[in-house]
Amino acid sequence: MAKPPPIDPLRAKLVDLLEDMSNRLSRLRDHATVPGNAWLAKGELRQVTQQASDLEMLLEEIQEADQENGY
Repeated sequence: MAKPPPIDPLRAKLVDLLEDMSNRLSRLRDHATVPGNAWLAKGELRQVTQQASDLEMLLEEIQEADQENGY
């Protein structure tokens, strides 16, 4: 029986980050559609912006790791 491929910690981190971003985007949408809650939506947007930066750095790490592994 073949072994399952090892879990790539960078890609596991990517999945976690994307899940958190998805949750924040949902909250941003929910806050932005309620009158008086734009300030909450702006807070979520700041967090999403930071996470987008983190995501970009993580994707660069994944790309470098892939290149090192011959992909």
